[in-house]
Amino acid sequence: MGCIGNTSAERQHPSPWCHATRTRIALALCFVLAPLLLCAQEPSPDDLRKFARNPFANVVKLPMSPDIYFGSGTNRRTAADLQIMPLIPVRISPGWLLIPRIVATVVTYVPDLTRATGGKLGFGDMVSTFFFTPEHVSRFVWGVGPALLMPTATGSVLGLGRWGLGPSVAVFYQSESVSGYILVQNIWSFPASTDRGPVRQMQLQPMFSYNLPCQWYLTTNPTISADWTQLSSYRWLVPVGGGIGRTFKIGGQPVDVNLAIYNNVVRPASQVSPRWQLTLQVTLLFARHRKPRLSSVGANHFVQGAEITRNQ
Repeated sequence: MGCIGNTSAERQHPSPWCHATRTRIALALCFVLAPLLLCAQEPSPDDLRKFARNPFANVVKLPMSPDIYFGSGTNRRTAADLQIMPLIPVRISPGWLLIPRIVATVVTYVPDLTRATGGKLGFGDMVSTFFFTPEHVSRFVWGVGPALLMPTATGSVLGLGRWGLGPSVAVFYQSESVSGYILVQNIWSFPASTDRGPVRQMQLQPMFSYNLPCQWYLTTNPTISADWTQLSSYRWLVPVGGGIGRTFKIGGQPVDVNLAIYNNVVRPASQVSPRWQLTLQVTLLFARHRKPRLSSVGANHFVQGAEITRNQ
C-alpha cells in the first residue's frame, strides 16, 4: 500500500519548492519510467491471466496506485497519495533474473493533524527493491534481495529524510484457482548527522487471491508494519480487508485492475494513523520479445508490496 513514511506527521517543517527539488523529481521520474521503453509485443490472451498476477514473471509491469487514507488524528483528517511501482526483470545469467522494483510516491498529501484544515503536498520517499529469483519455476517461487530507501521527499512531513537499507524476502505459491505469497522486509537507516530520527521499520505483507470466471478474482493484500523505534503500544499497524479485481484489455493493452478496502484493526495508541483506507491499483502489462517466464499453473496478484508501508 504505501511506501515508507514519516513517523511524526505532526511535525510540520516547510521545505521550499526550489530548482534543486524540481530537478530531483525529474531525475527520479526518468529513472523509474525510462526502462519501460524496452518493452514491446502484445501478450496472448492465454498468457495474460498467468503473468498479470505473478510478481516474479519475466514481464515488465507498471502499477499505478492512488490510495486514500481516512480518519487520521482527532480531527479525522484524510490523507492521499499516488504511487508508481515499475517491475523490470533483467536476465543476469542462465537461469537467474534480477527484478528491480521501484516504489515512487510521485504525489502525496499529508494533513496537518493539529487542525481541521491544511496540510503538505509534494513528492514522497522512494524505495527500490532488487529481487534475485530463479528463472525457471513451478508452483513455488522465491525471491531475495536488498531494499534501498532514498529520501526524495520534498518536505520533512512527506518522508523520513534518511537513507536506509535492509533485506527483503518473498515466497510465492500458485495453483489453478488460488495463489498467495508472503513478503518480509526490514529497513534500517544509515548513521548520519541529522535531526531526523533513526529508521527501523518492518513490513509483513501476506497476499491471497481466488480466481473467478471471466478473468475476475477476489484478493486481499494488507501491509502490516512495525516501527521498532516506538514503544509496543505505538509500534504496530495491522489492516484487515480485501477487494475484487479483473484482468482485461483496453484497445489491445493488457491491464489488471483491483479495488480493495482495509480497516486498521490495530494502530498506534497515538491515534495518528488512519482508521481505514481505500486502495485502487491499475497495472499496465508489457511483454518482452522473447517468451515471458510463466509458471506452469495459475496466477498470483502482486499488489504494491515490497516497500515499507506508510507509517503511523
